[in-house]
Amino acid sequence: MALSTKPLRKPFFRFIKSILRIFKRKPKFVNLGNDLEDSSIYLCNHVGANGPITLELYFPKNFRFWGTYEMCGGIKARWNYLAKNYFLKKKHNSRFASNLKASIISPFSGLFYKGMQLIPTYPDQRMIKTIEYSLDLLENQTNLLIFPENSSDGYHDELKEYYGGFYFLATKFYEKNKKDIKIYNMYFQRKKNVFIIDKASSFLELKEKNLNHKEIALMFKNRANELSKM
Repeated sequence: MALSTKPLRKPFFRFIKSILRIFKRKPKFVNLGNDLEDSSIYLCNHVGANGPITLELYFPKNFRFWGTYEMCGGIKARWNYLAKNYFLKKKHNSRFASNLKASIISPFSGLFYKGMQLIPTYPDQRMIKTIEYSLDLLENQTNLLIFPENSSDGYHDELKEYYGGFYFLATKFYEKNKKDIKIYNMYFQRKKNVFIIDKASSFLELKEKNLNHKEIALMFKNRANELSKM
């Protein structure tokens, strides 16, 4: 998928979103801190497709998603990911149901993810370009929204693990620009349809803790589970 530096969604996709809002109830956003800043990193639990779709429709800030590269590929790659990974392993559907749902969704999902201008993430050296592109967006006042949870065995209300890629991105931003960057931790309470947004964490303050990426990720994961109970 070609990456665009335009921060706003295209007019046709904004029209599609206006239709989807008819069927998707607007959530409540509870902010525990001050105003939400731009050029920031926002973290949230995934809650299957609920988290991304709800944020795409209603999040009050201009942003771009990080998302798995399979969903940015061709129809075969999307079908394989949906059938063999998302529905089967993450949603725990039967193999028949997973194949059926993937066959229905994969032809249209590419248009939706392209409309969202999803930024693909990779498990190999291709991630370097994702980091470089993300830094350009942050430098141009665009926010990054990242789902850091490990969902390999499904989506859990009580989060089990966060990956530390978001902190690596913040580190690279500071190294390149010598500027602080804010990281906002969020939790989507699906049953209540509420997003709890924690007060911003300063990268420079986190850096002073002398923790590695895994330890920082654990800290944010534990805090997200605290937000889930509010």
